[in-house]
Amino acid sequence: MSVADVKTLQQEYLDLLRRSGFPITDAEWKAVEISDFGLGNLRSEGFAFIDILRSLRLRITLIALLPNQTLPQHVHPPYEGEQGKEETLRVLSGQTKVYIKGKATDPDLLIPAGKDRFYTARQQACLNPGGQYTISPGIEHWFQGGPEGSVNICFQNRVDETKNLFSDPQSFGCPIGTGDP
Repeated sequence: MSVADVKTLQQEYLDLLRRSGFPITDAEWKAVEISDFGLGNLRSEGFAFIDILRSLRLRITLIALLPNQTLPQHVHPPYEGEQGKEETLRVLSGQTKVYIKGKATDPDLLIPAGKDRFYTARQQACLNPGGQYTISPGIEHWFQGGPEGSVNICFQNRVDETKNLFSDPQSFGCPIGTGDP
């Protein structure tokens, strides 16, 4: 991906976040992070995020997804005596589709090209602003931005992103660390 392409995508994420209307401090704007999960196709698989709060027990994050962009399928397994991570996603702007294991419910499912085998969770919950969905620990899932993209606030317990297991073996996940303040 060229430097110009990266700059264009960065600007698209910033525009999505601004349009959401969520108040973001100068320090948070400077801390926006973008990840392609090591998959090399950011427009199709990736996201931008801002941590609003991170502690040993809680993480609150803004997640921006470009139009039809996926946050790849993964699961939060149990570890260190914990059940695993529970996360609640609430849409602030745009539309977000949440997919979990179950019967396929979207006949127009948009999976990144050549990645069908890594996106097996096919039961959809389509969320609009104010819509909210909680994913219990141990449930395979993935997210996708709607036609105009989306901005979401995500509430998560015990955060060690290195424990997430991604379906695509090429993914190194999202290297965010253990959540130590």
